[in-house]
Amino acid sequence: MPQSTASEFSLFEEIYGSYFQAVRRILKAGHDTPLTLPDLYQLVRSCAFEESAAAIVPKLTDGPWAPLLEKVEEGNKIKGKCWKSRLDHASLKTPLTFLQKAWLKSLLADSRFRLFFTDSQLERLTGELSGTPALFDPEDFYYFDRYADGDPYEEPGYRENFQIILRAMRERKPLFAAYAGGKGRHMTPEVLPCRLQYSPKDDKFRLLGVTVRHGRTSLPVVLNLGRIERCHLSRNPVPERFDWIYPGFASQCEEPVRIRIANERNALERCMLHFSNYEKQTVYEPDTDTWICSLYYDPADETELLIELLSFGPVIRILGPERFLSQVQERVRRQHELLRFC
Repeated sequence: MPQSTASEFSLFEEIYGSYFQAVRRILKAGHDTPLTLPDLYQLVRSCAFEESAAAIVPKLTDGPWAPLLEKVEEGNKIKGKCWKSRLDHASLKTPLTFLQKAWLKSLLADSRFRLFFTDSQLERLTGELSGTPALFDPEDFYYFDRYADGDPYEEPGYRENFQIILRAMRERKPLFAAYAGGKGRHMTPEVLPCRLQYSPKDDKFRLLGVTVRHGRTSLPVVLNLGRIERCHLSRNPVPERFDWIYPGFASQCEEPVRIRIANERNALERCMLHFSNYEKQTVYEPDTDTWICSLYYDPADETELLIELLSFGPVIRILGPERFLSQVQERVRRQHELLRFC
C-alpha cells in the first residue's frame, strides 16, 4: 500500500466546515433569486456561527471571494443592491475527500459490497478509484465469532440471483425462486420480496418475503440466498392493497433488551465490542458502579441475541423486558435439566 501523509487522511476536511457550507448555501440560493445584503447575512447565520457572517459576507460582496457573486441592480429602491451566483447551475455537490475515496476503495474489495452493483458499475468505480490507495484490506480483519460456511458471494450464479432480487425489490414485482430446502426438499414459491437481511454471525443473506398462491398473499417466508438455485421475475400482478412494509418483518423490536453490566473482568469493553452491530444506549449508575445498556434488535435475531447474552455469564444481568426474561429463564431451566442427567 502506498505511503500517505496524515493530512491526506484527515477527518476534518475544510470543505465540510461552516465557511464552505455557508458559501455553498448562498451560491445555491442565489442561482435564480437575487439576494440582498440581509439575505446573505441570514443565510450565513443559519449554517455557521453568529460572528461568521461578519467575516464571510464582506469577502463575498467586496473581497477575495467576490468573483463567485455578480452584483445586480433590481431597480427597486427599497430592495437595494442584490447579488446572484455566477455559477451555471444550482446543484453544488461536495467533492469526495481523500479519506472518503480510500474508504470506498476498501469497500470495493468487499465481495458483499460488490453484490449491489452491476459489472459495468463496478468497472466504472474501479477506474475512478484506480489512483487511490485502500484505507484497509479485508484480510486485515479476523472474525473469531463468525461461521466459516458463509454465502458464495463470488459465484456468478449467486451474483445473478442477487441482482434479480434487487430488481424485484426496486420495481416491486413478485418473483419465482427455485429453492433447495432442508432434507432434500425442492420448491418453487412465488414470493413478494420485502426485505434483504444480512446475518454477521452466519455471514449469509436472507430474503424476507410473502408467498403468493392463486393471486392472493399467503404466508411470510425467509429464504437463504445461498439455497436459491435460480430465480426470475414473475409476470403476475401484485395482489391489491399489499403492504410492502410488511408488519411481520419489523426491523426493530418495540422494546429493547435491558442489561446491567458489572464493572469487572473488562465486561463493559467486551459487551460494547460484541454488540457493536446493535443500536444501543448505555448509562452509568454511580450508586451501583454498573452500566445499564439497552439493546435494540431485529425480532428475527432474538434467539441469537439471547444465546449471546447468556455466554457472558455472571458479569451481566438481564433486566427485561418480561417476555424476553421469561425466555432466558426457560432456556436456563432446560440447560439445568440436561446437565442434571449427564
